[in-house]
Amino acid sequence: MQFFFEHHKNHLKPHMSGVLQYEQKLTELDSWWSKVTLIGKINSLRLGSTILDSMDQTKKRFTELQQILIDNLLLEQTKKTLLTDKACSQIAIDVLIRNLFERTADIGFLATDSQIRSFLAAPCAEAADPMQQHLANYVSYYSVYQDVVLVSPDGQILLRLDQSQTQKNSRDPLLRHCLQHPQQFSETFRYSDLQPEQKQSLIYAQAVLSDDGIAVGVLCLCFKFDDEIMTIFKNLLPEHSQSILLLQAEDGSTVFSSDPDNLPPQLTSGRQLQLGLRKVESLDYLLSFAQTQGYQGYFGPDWQTQIWTPVKSLSNQTKSAQQELDINNLKLFPELFHIHRSSLQVNDELSLIVLNGVISAARNDAVEFVPVLDAIRGIGKEIHQVFSHSVEELANTVLHSQLEELVMLARQALDIMDRNLYERANDCRWWAHNKKFQLLLQNPDAEKQQEAAKELSYINDLYTVYSNIYLYDKSQAILCSARENTEHLQQMPDNSGAADCLLLSSAHQYAVSPFAPSALYQQQSTYIYHAPVFTDTTADKAQGGIALIFDSAPQFSAMLVDILPKNEHGEVKADFSACFIDEKGAVLSSSNTNLWPVGNILSLPEELFQSARQQPMNQRITLNDQSYWLAMAYSKGYREYKVSDDYHNPVYCCVLLQC
Repeated sequence: MQFFFEHHKNHLKPHMSGVLQYEQKLTELDSWWSKVTLIGKINSLRLGSTILDSMDQTKKRFTELQQILIDNLLLEQTKKTLLTDKACSQIAIDVLIRNLFERTADIGFLATDSQIRSFLAAPCAEAADPMQQHLANYVSYYSVYQDVVLVSPDGQILLRLDQSQTQKNSRDPLLRHCLQHPQQFSETFRYSDLQPEQKQSLIYAQAVLSDDGIAVGVLCLCFKFDDEIMTIFKNLLPEHSQSILLLQAEDGSTVFSSDPDNLPPQLTSGRQLQLGLRKVESLDYLLSFAQTQGYQGYFGPDWQTQIWTPVKSLSNQTKSAQQELDINNLKLFPELFHIHRSSLQVNDELSLIVLNGVISAARNDAVEFVPVLDAIRGIGKEIHQVFSHSVEELANTVLHSQLEELVMLARQALDIMDRNLYERANDCRWWAHNKKFQLLLQNPDAEKQQEAAKELSYINDLYTVYSNIYLYDKSQAILCSARENTEHLQQMPDNSGAADCLLLSSAHQYAVSPFAPSALYQQQSTYIYHAPVFTDTTADKAQGGIALIFDSAPQFSAMLVDILPKNEHGEVKADFSACFIDEKGAVLSSSNTNLWPVGNILSLPEELFQSARQQPMNQRITLNDQSYWLAMAYSKGYREYKVSDDYHNPVYCCVLLQC
């Protein structure tokens, strides 16, 4: 950062009108001081040179301090933009990769779906409509997919969800790759004849195997890529932001841009290796970028996010109208505080020199020198006022930017949570369609129980966000589980949510337990996601349910840690913390359990909850006798989840900065 700034500061300065105004004012005062001093030298023969020499030394210190001030004004403006943009670009790529990680589990599981396997093994016209409905049910839960395509080993398109597409065959190389590597999924992002009307498609594909291990076809899941990346970018960029977010491929080509008209993709090609200042069509941009940190060992396509911020926009930075920083408590900005204190000290020294000069003038009957001393004292005061005003204004501007960043982090933590739990609501409902589970509930025996347990274990290996998965009957008796039932439970506990699940009358419904300690999760607090399981003979009454035990402790903690600012060692910066809380202020998860233990109540005024429900907010608060800047946001849901599915669960995220 320092090297970048030193290399580019002369180029950045003309774009920062506020810095130029301060520099011009200080230059004018410095020039006036020189003129007044010259007059003093001409009219001070009876005083000698000691006082004027002392004033020259003081002026020299002011000049040195002035350069430090200007450099810091430039540095702080640049640094806050680059660091905020860096955090934004990191969140963008990590949220996307988290989403795509779920897709890798989806393709692995769906490729073993018994109905899909049966259809591909013996495709026929009679089976087409039921299969079409089966795929429609799947996408009704997993609405991140725009199409599902079933292809024969020779490339014939046997069935697809999107019936507006009429092509009969595909020659996409991903099909051969899947058939040659039947145990692996394929992740492809480029043009594909599977979606001929799109310039680029993100497709997850895997071979579908018969019972004897022969590939009977290929399953292709076509992801709503543009829709998803547009949503991520829109959530990250403020409404009136001039910054532009890009997603670039491994070859440096632009995959997606938030504003292709104002920043043409063909002019911004190329992967970035360091922070930069770039010129595009006569406009200068500050450039930040990020690669994914990966999620559970998955890194996805080799993509890079970039943020291009016009340098001219730096002069339009606004300070907060709600928060004002006490200049005497400039803890967040030690360098600026040092400049302010140094200016005050130099001005005090100047006042002493002037006072000594007045006394000397009186002794030597040199009254003509007093106006010179008064003028210099006035100049010194003006210089200090410029220093104080510039430092205070910049500190408040940087503080406002920091608070806006805290709000962004709180919003993004909830977005990550909602996206994750959206998948859980989908998983439980889709897995409830599994024939092995339905057969066990319809006619329980040891063989079916063993098959169902094996299926649960396979699912849990793919979807590692669950600590366990249970199947239970209509009396809430546990039939089998994915992992060993170490608690040796026979029945679903009373607070598990199973009773509510069994009252549901549709396969499109789900139930969620309260966030509370559970015997199913070693007496830790978690959410348990349920879906009713119906059989062919009792389509309107649940015969049992499937319960997904969300591994909330590490999952929620990782979400909070991921969004917080890090130091050079990759650790969360010391003064930052975050937590998820419910509407009563009870801590659901925390990035720092020493500060905010799970289950403890965060004593926040009710008006903060009310404000956060309307829009994310920030405020200075005191908790446990310590002052914090608090950003607070409210969960709005994702796609259908908590938006149109009748599930209500008020959750807030608090991001705190110690001050």
